[in-house]
Amino acid sequence: MSYDYFLFARPSSGQAPDLETLGASKRPIGTPAELMARISAFFPALRWEPPRGGIDAWFGVQGPPEFMLSADGAGNVCVLKAAYIERDEISALANALGCVAFDPQKGLFVGD
Repeated sequence: MSYDYFLFARPSSGQAPDLETLGASKRPIGTPAELMARISAFFPALRWEPPRGGIDAWFGVQGPPEFMLSADGAGNVCVLKAAYIERDEISALANALGCVAFDPQKGLFVGD
């Protein structure tokens, strides 16, 4: 079954991830261009739609899966949303990006 997930940079301390700490630290995952290229390598059918109409986010569509990413003021992405993606796909992508994936439906990190 596919779910929505949020990806955060893996804690630099090596400790188990904690949602509050990850949200507060806002460590960058990469720039939009870097992430779009890396995600597209996993899912080559994706088509990226640029921000428009007052929505400041890039959307990776033509899936499933689908992605949404938005840069902060410094031009970095700190949180990435993935939708309609399978658990094994999100695990592989999170590992490749150096991220942890949070499953809001279960309130757990993938692998917990």
